[in-house]
This record gives sequence, structure tokens and C-alpha cells, in this order.
Amino acid sequence: MNGTLFETGRLVVREFRPADLDDFAALCADPEVMRYVGDRTPLDRAGVAYWIEVCQGKYRDRGYGTSAVFEKATGDFIGYCGVVRAPDRDFDELIYVFTKSSWGNGYATEVGRAMLDHVFRISELAEIRATIDAANADSIRVARKLGMTFAKRVDEDGTEVDHYVLRREGV
Repeated sequence: MNGTLFETGRLVVREFRPADLDDFAALCADPEVMRYVGDRTPLDRAGVAYWIEVCQGKYRDRGYGTSAVFEKATGDFIGYCGVVRAPDRDFDELIYVFTKSSWGNGYATEVGRAMLDHVFRISELAEIRATIDAANADSIRVARKLGMTFAKRVDEDGTEVDHYVLRREGV
């Protein structure tokens, strides 16, 4: 795949491109999928198109951002993963979201580990965080499997959010 950032045993991760709009917009329109993401509301097609443009700028400027995830065996789009810095944050964080049909297959752990390795390899970041709704037990379990440690719990607009951190080795 053109724009491939890396592969794992079962997954291919590549830069988002405009042709991914239909798949990406369908994922982001699903309220159940988005219940722990951002402000917890689905994104409309225009918002997703803009997100793809932002991603392309991040790849150009930083070498990483939000990336499309595909199953190797089928070539199907199953979600996204990346390390991003939200405009209102002073840290970089790991994010991932998958289609409901791919839940429970260990993909978040598999691609999360590879994404962390990739970003630490190409950047000078000292640490990468994950911010997780305290009610999202599945993502907390993934963060722990990735070697992230609990740093703090904060209230974000009435929602308890746990911060997990992974530091670059040797820092």
C-alpha cells in the first residue's frame, strides 16, 4: 500500500488519503464507536474530510499523525490509530478507534504497540500519553498491556479521564 508507515503480523497502517473518506466517515458516524472519543459525538462527513487534510499536514510536518488501519488478510479498513497533539493539549497522545466488527481481536494492542515504537523511533518525544474515559475498561486494559502506567485522573467537563503514560526508554 502506498504511504504505508508499518505493518504488524495482521495489520497494515498507512497515511490517510482523501479516498478513505467513505470508510473513515462511516466509522466516525457510529455513535457506539464514538462514545468515548473526543466530545463523544459522531463526526459528520465534512469534519472527517477536514481531519484527513490535517492528517496529511501532520505526516508532512512531523512524520506521524492519525493513520488508517487495514486487515492484511482482507484489505478491509478497520479503524485508525495514531499519536496526535490536540490543539488544547501540551502533550502527544496515542489514539485508536476500530469498527465494531473488529472489536475483541486484540487489534488495539497490536497496532498500539507498533505505533508507539514507530513514533518513538522517528521522533524525539520523551513520552506519549493516553487519555481514557475512566469508564472505558477496554482501553484502560490496552494501555496497561502497552506498558503505560497510570499518571492521574482529571475531570474534563464532568467526565473523569485517566491519563496513562509511556516514557521513552532511557529518559
